[in-house]
Amino acid sequence: MFLKIYRTIKYGLQNFYRNGWLTVATISVIAVALFMVNVQLAVFMADNLLLKDFQNRVGISVYFKPEVTDDEAKEISQSFSGDSRISSIEYVSKQKALDDFNARNGDNEILKKSLEELGDNPFEASLIIKSTDADNYQGIADFIENSRYKDKISSVNYHKYKEQIDSLSREMKSSRKIGLVLGITLAVVAVLITFNSIKITMYSHRQEIEIMRLVGASNNYIRLPFFWEGILYGFVAVIFSMPISFFYLKFISNEPASGSMFSLSSSGYIRQYLDGYFVDQLALFILVQLTFAILIGVVSSMIAMRKYLKF
Repeated sequence: MFLKIYRTIKYGLQNFYRNGWLTVATISVIAVALFMVNVQLAVFMADNLLLKDFQNRVGISVYFKPEVTDDEAKEISQSFSGDSRISSIEYVSKQKALDDFNARNGDNEILKKSLEELGDNPFEASLIIKSTDADNYQGIADFIENSRYKDKISSVNYHKYKEQIDSLSREMKSSRKIGLVLGITLAVVAVLITFNSIKITMYSHRQEIEIMRLVGASNNYIRLPFFWEGILYGFVAVIFSMPISFFYLKFISNEPASGSMFSLSSSGYIRQYLDGYFVDQLALFILVQLTFAILIGVVSSMIAMRKYLKF
């Protein structure tokens, strides 16, 4: 039994090497399909990191009306802090807001003169509210706008951030859809190319197959070499696609984003994905890639055998 399996593997290897440029073309197409999957996965993960980081930086700014005193603002802050959705509240007084503005724009003479002409401090006291879950912000904003302190509040500055988050999410979804379509298209092309390669191999060995059938070779013994050939296509494609994908992603992670589909994510987040998740889960990535690539080869060989080996 083991001798027969060894022989089928040997014949599969012979088919693999004898196909020459057809083997190269088949491996290349499968490798490109895997490359696309790797790049899209990196973009997907980096986009998630980007969105999560952006959401964590976003907070709700609650601005008080000018007549609200520091004591009143602190009392309101204390009242809001009882909400379990709120992780932290920072009170920014009028003076601190002015000091922060001057620190950021100390070299801008035009702004300095404008403030001097105004005379009084034009800034409003405010609260900066953070939550551990970005999904809570809309509910917190609605709660504040309808609280008993709404008459003391001039504005709740969150909706513009929500629009930015929603816009970023829409762009990411569009990018993922395009990548998914490209990935599926290339996977189908890879199956067709592999199918064609195995079909040509079967055709070139048609006389040998007939002789094997005449001398009593089992159907599985005849089929297995083509099965191994399909597996080899996928296995070798992974060997090429994994390092190419890694070094390509490493390259673009060191380049400024150009706005293309493959650089939608900030390069820093792609680098974070590569240095963190990708390296930590490398064995799992290789296993998944091998499974996907071998599946392409096996499905292609089975379709070809079913169509051209009528037994």
